[in-house]
Amino acid sequence: MRLNIHHVTHYRFSQTARFTIQYLRLSPKTDESQRVIDWAIRAPGKLTGQTDGFGNLMNVLVVDEPHQEIAITAQGTVESHDTVGVLPPAGLERPSPILYLRPTDLTLPVAPVRDFAEPLRARMAADRLDGLHELSRRVAAAVAYRPDSTDVATSAGDALTAGAGVCQDQAHVFAAAARVLGVPTRYVSGYVHVHGSGTDETASHAWCEAWVDGLGWVAFDVTNEICANDAHVRLAVGPDYLACAPVRGMRRGGGAETLAVNVKVAAVDQ
Repeated sequence: MRLNIHHVTHYRFSQTARFTIQYLRLSPKTDESQRVIDWAIRAPGKLTGQTDGFGNLMNVLVVDEPHQEIAITAQGTVESHDTVGVLPPAGLERPSPILYLRPTDLTLPVAPVRDFAEPLRARMAADRLDGLHELSRRVAAAVAYRPDSTDVATSAGDALTAGAGVCQDQAHVFAAAARVLGVPTRYVSGYVHVHGSGTDETASHAWCEAWVDGLGWVAFDVTNEICANDAHVRLAVGPDYLACAPVRGMRRGGGAETLAVNVKVAAVDQ
């Protein structure tokens, strides 16, 4: 599937900001599941490209003159492929999948997470792929998708206890529980094409990839209760949202901040 993506992040400040630095993980990479046909990022200030420690393409944006707004636009075309959710290892995995057993503040193995995961331990040990599919189903049932019910600081344990969240929370619960069961699991930020509505809020999306020996990374989209397919475009991976957020940074001055994000994902006839 060929997808056109248009992603605008617009910050406005109540006062003049003197300096802003933003880390942008807004550039997809070509891999077995997708081919980047064209892609560009437009923003004020200076952009410097690099690769982060998780292998993501990243741009560092520095605005070092007075400003009261920053508009960042990422736009391009990606050809996605349905690999049935499997991303085979590209030679020696860097970093090692073992890295993704490490808990983070957002995926701590607190009591609610451990209690949720443990009943699946035997099933996961007998057949990891089957266990992961069952885990995805159970997370979807335990954490109902409810927009605006959480924020970026909500942990897996908190979302599980509340019984509701957004795609980010469902991915954090999946990752936290899978790690309790000894399965390396990474958080994925990206886009999904919502059939019939390219402007739906779920166009900007999050899911998980879990390591299965002999297969590689297998992608589980808990929100849609499927494995990732050609409707998905991967942007970045990391141990949790904070490690691969599309835009994250800091500033000096500026007063109160308002943020508007608009994402459109549309299929293109080939």
